[in-house]
Amino acid sequence: MKQAKKRDHKIMITDVAIRKVPVVYIPQFSQNACEWIADEHRELLNIAREQNNSDEVLFVLFGQEQKSIIFGDEFSVDLGESASAYSIFAKASPRDVMLLHNHPSTNSFSLSDIVVFLRYAQIGIMSVVTNQGDVHILHKTPQFDYNKAKRLFHSIFSCYQDDTITHNEAVKYFLKECSEGGIFYVRS
Repeated sequence: MKQAKKRDHKIMITDVAIRKVPVVYIPQFSQNACEWIADEHRELLNIAREQNNSDEVLFVLFGQEQKSIIFGDEFSVDLGESASAYSIFAKASPRDVMLLHNHPSTNSFSLSDIVVFLRYAQIGIMSVVTNQGDVHILHKTPQFDYNKAKRLFHSIFSCYQDDTITHNEAVKYFLKECSEGGIFYVRS
C-alpha cells in the first residue's frame, strides 16, 4: 500500500494491475475498438513486466494491422529508436497512428508526451497506462486545431518555465483545457 501512495518512483507491474485495466470509451470509436485498445494496454503491461523490468514500453499502432514495440527505461522511451515505427509514420495520414505507453510511476502524461502528441499530425491517440492499470487517453477529434492547441500548450509551458507552476500542474492544466484545441481527454 505504501508504494501506491507515492507517485515519484517505479511501481512494479502485478497481475492485479493488468487485470484491472479498464475499457475506456472514446468518441467516434466503436465498443469493439475500445475493447481492442484495452487488450493492447493489458498486453503492453505484460510485456513491460516480463521483458523490460516494468520500465516504459511504447506500442506504435497503425490500426490493427501493424505494430512496432519500443523498449525504454524507467523514465522515457524514444520513438526515434525504431525503424518500424518510422515506417508506420511515413505511410500514415493525419490521426492514423496510436501511441500507447506505460508509465512506471502513477503519473499521467508528461509535458514531453504532450509535445510529441501535438508535433506529429499522424498521431490520433496517445495513451498512458500506469503500472497500476489506470488509463489516460488524449484523442485528436475531427475538430482538432493545431494552432489553438499549440498556443494553449505554449502559454502553459511558459508558466512552467517561469517556475510559476510545477510540471504536474502544467500537465493538469493542459488536460483540463485541451478541448479548446479539439482534443478529447479521458481517464479511467
